[in-house]
Amino acid sequence: MWRGLGWFEVKFRCIKCGICCIGTEMELLAEDIRRIEAAGFKLDEFAVEKDGVYRLRNVDGHCVFYDPESRSCKIYDIRPVGCRLYPLVYNGERVEVDKTCPTWDTVPHSEVERLGPYVVKFLEEVKLAKIKIKLRL
Repeated sequence: MWRGLGWFEVKFRCIKCGICCIGTEMELLAEDIRRIEAAGFKLDEFAVEKDGVYRLRNVDGHCVFYDPESRSCKIYDIRPVGCRLYPLVYNGERVEVDKTCPTWDTVPHSEVERLGPYVVKFLEEVKLAKIKIKLRL
């Protein structure tokens, strides 16, 4: 489903402010975990289990992979699906652009239409992962 990850990136004008990486608890899919582990990271180094799902670990108030000095992601090329889809979010009724992002208004409506179904699919996969984790306990 998530092969060819570049296709899932939202086309907008990112200014590398890091707001999306601060205090994040981005959910991780099994595929995200496998990809990051294949790069040499151990699960307990980059993820925590919270509310029945694995999430990116926070260190000093930001994602473990965020470098505040360069304002960049240390694993940008293999970053999780949820990070790739941001600033698109699901508000409980529909997919929209997160206005917390300073350049939210540079996301064309066509991107919301193109990637909206994948935001919903991502959330469905997170729910499935949560069920699988609960069944293991």
